[in-house]
Amino acid sequence: MASKSSKSHLPGILEACKHDSLSSRSSPYATRSGYKQSLHKPSATKRKRDHDETNILFPAPLVLPGDELAIDPKYPAQGVRSWQRGKDRNVVTPERNIIYVAAPPGIDEGAEIVNSWTLPNSPRQQKHTNATKTSLPSPSPPAIEDVISYLSAFYHPLPIKPYPIPLTFTTWDDIPPPPRSHASRKRQRKHSAMALRTDSSKTQIRTRSPSPDTLFPTQLNLNDLIDVAIDILPSDSYALLLLVSHDLYEDDDDVFVCGRAYGGSRVAVISTARYNPELDDTQGVDRKHAWPASHCVEYIDAICGTKTSGDPDMMLPKSHPLHLALSFHLNHPPSSSLLWLIRTALTSAHELGHCFGLDHCVYYACCMQGSASLAEDARQPPYLCPVCEEKILSATGADAGERMKRLMDVAGQWGWGGLEGWGKMILEVKGQGCKEDGKE
Repeated sequence: MASKSSKSHLPGILEACKHDSLSSRSSPYATRSGYKQSLHKPSATKRKRDHDETNILFPAPLVLPGDELAIDPKYPAQGVRSWQRGKDRNVVTPERNIIYVAAPPGIDEGAEIVNSWTLPNSPRQQKHTNATKTSLPSPSPPAIEDVISYLSAFYHPLPIKPYPIPLTFTTWDDIPPPPRSHASRKRQRKHSAMALRTDSSKTQIRTRSPSPDTLFPTQLNLNDLIDVAIDILPSDSYALLLLVSHDLYEDDDDVFVCGRAYGGSRVAVISTARYNPELDDTQGVDRKHAWPASHCVEYIDAICGTKTSGDPDMMLPKSHPLHLALSFHLNHPPSSSLLWLIRTALTSAHELGHCFGLDHCVYYACCMQGSASLAEDARQPPYLCPVCEEKILSATGADAGERMKRLMDVAGQWGWGGLEGWGKMILEVKGQGCKEDGKE
């Protein structure tokens, strides 16, 4: 999301968990951290009944130990009115309404070593990968066509197009030799550079070897890639998203970053490298309790060291959309390739949300929440909460029901049961159910 670090304070938990009970509330740790849920006030266009319905349908942020809101519990809320009044918010116009998505750059002849930087280091890749290598095929990286398909539904009706000019990684020859010093003789991380070539320019991209956690042999500097994205932004574009297959860093204090948007400049860059499910065990990602199972009461209790499973106020009724999402998810669990695609699509949608002027969400569990780790990232939902959805509907002119149906179409084509189940129930609750066999 806007920035992802490697910090995770969560234990591996509950292999046999059945997810029998789901919670609508923030975890008990939220109170200890100082977080208190902000309940938004309905705008003039929203009726009180809709507002009350929202607070029932949409769970609060989890706020588990190590989560973004546990670290910064007083992060300011951005309501619809404050978003509308934002002085730096970019307005969609007929002349500037296209979202471009640039595929991961190609590799120039003579720079083939750059390709190897996308591969995690072994043997740290690790027990899980080695144990399953013989029985499971390696997942396929996300295809740009699929990312565009998802964004076309998420930001309907804006046109989403592939960036038309090829981008290529190549060598950079104008690097001065580093100064010699006593410190340079010690073992330290190497900094060097390569270049990203467009049809008219060649820009230096700094590199760092290896990543501080040694998971990837070399990382690329995010700020340099952002500069390229700003330089190549087409005149008819509302925003530009650049995908890269390499691991990224922003400054020397980072272990890694997965994505960053410069909303005022209308550009975003995300890396798909860390979203490879083969790296989940190494990075502390509990795939079993990814959304929608992340609201499992037994899981929350195990992490927080509490016992709330007997508290009826914590439990969602079995008729709640989250239970249907979980049922669809368990009946149609995503493959590793699909999981990699889903993670990339969600972060792409999140980062582009910043280009629309959306800040991190603190109201509900929402795909615009900030994230402090990949473990937290996996627990967050794919949907926009009603506050953030109202902002996007206002910016794009979309109809809420039509937008959700398009997202469900993509989910159905992909076999993404969780989102399909959630959307189906939300539409039914709002009286906009999808027709099946001639019936509503």
